[in-house]
Amino acid sequence: MVVGWAAFNLLAMVAMVTATVIVLVLLDAVGGASGRPQLAGQVGGAIAALGYGVTQIVIVTGLFRLMLRPMEPVFLHLRLGRTELRAFTGFLAPAVALAPLAFALALGVGAVGAWSLPLAILLAAAGAAGLLAVALRFALVPVIGFVEGGVPMAAAWRITRGQSWRLLGMALLVASLLAVIGAAIWLALFSLGGLLTGFDDLGLSGAESLAAHPGRYALQIVAELVLAPVFVVIAQAPFVAVYRALKNPA
Repeated sequence: MVVGWAAFNLLAMVAMVTATVIVLVLLDAVGGASGRPQLAGQVGGAIAALGYGVTQIVIVTGLFRLMLRPMEPVFLHLRLGRTELRAFTGFLAPAVALAPLAFALALGVGAVGAWSLPLAILLAAAGAAGLLAVALRFALVPVIGFVEGGVPMAAAWRITRGQSWRLLGMALLVASLLAVIGAAIWLALFSLGGLLTGFDDLGLSGAESLAAHPGRYALQIVAELVLAPVFVVIAQAPFVAVYRALKNPA
């Protein structure tokens, strides 16, 4: 299943690149992008960001569907519709709800920092811990929304009551696993790029490096696209498992 999602991710990127080229050609034809490379870059970046975001939401919802509705007749459990929109809203709503608290914390830390740096550090640490605790209580909003519909902030808060430490431990384990896998993949790509193009120029940015070794960057992009579903599964599957465990304790 993950292999199929990786192929879907790769094909979606090809489609996004094609759409970007078509839009830029049309803009240039009507004079909108002629002589304005900045506009072309902005349009291309917007299309790429939107397409990538939609693709990841579709894959995340496919994971939810695989784990919670495995018999639903959908190819690779992937679909684009209202369910995917609810999942996107489920990820967005907690972030929007926590944004004012984070902003207030930043203002408070800044004000206290002008008076006492140690106290500001302590306030920042305590505030960050509090925000993390609240965020974990809302971590099941996308999953519950997938099952029950809507944006169930209150339902997520109720079902995770008394589970903060368990959720924190699980989140730390998931983050550690993602960090280890990410580091291993980066090291593998670094070594492979060096073996193929030499270790004398392994800069990961810059127009000169891109022009000298385009294959290296293509390899990195393809690897990221192919492996992105793996990271999605590792990051989101534990929360689906938590939802199932809390919903049916028996």
